[in-house]
Amino acid sequence: MHRTLLTQSDEVRIMQLAQRDRLLFAPIYEQYFDRVYAYCLRRTNSVQEAEDLCSLIFSRALGGLALYRSGVVAAWLFQIAHNTVIKHYRARRMVTALDEIEELEAESDLEWVDDLELWRTLSGLVATLPDEHRELLALMLDAELSSQEVGEIVGKSAVAVRVQFHRLLKQLRERYAQISGEQPA
Repeated sequence: MHRTLLTQSDEVRIMQLAQRDRLLFAPIYEQYFDRVYAYCLRRTNSVQEAEDLCSLIFSRALGGLALYRSGVVAAWLFQIAHNTVIKHYRARRMVTALDEIEELEAESDLEWVDDLELWRTLSGLVATLPDEHRELLALMLDAELSSQEVGEIVGKSAVAVRVQFHRLLKQLRERYAQISGEQPA
């Protein structure tokens, strides 16, 4: 299925129309669903929780249409997503399902085990980061937001976001190199 990407001005116009008729919000949902879902999945590491949060985010977006006052739709929507995920974690601390990890380890394919080890290493590195840095990774990589859009959400300039993101990636590369024994790129 080929999806037409909406321009920023298209999105603003759709949001204005959707404020009068909520059914007209559908193109915004279609435009952002995959990115919001990826963001939620990154933040929760759970398909079920990501699906639930994604549904809640779009419900809150629909309920908050009257509060939208022009501007970048992605920033507005991901501010809702950011707040929803924070509320989710405040309400319930995530617990790792050890039995799921054991099932993955039981796989006999060595390539899968290598992938699992790489995933564990990278996940471990990301897990040690402060919340602000994990949030930045999720917004930039999963939500695919621009530095300008991320800046609007976190209250920083686009330049500050780019610098922080660059430094964060460099730090992760260096820490991974130390753990794996590889030379940093």
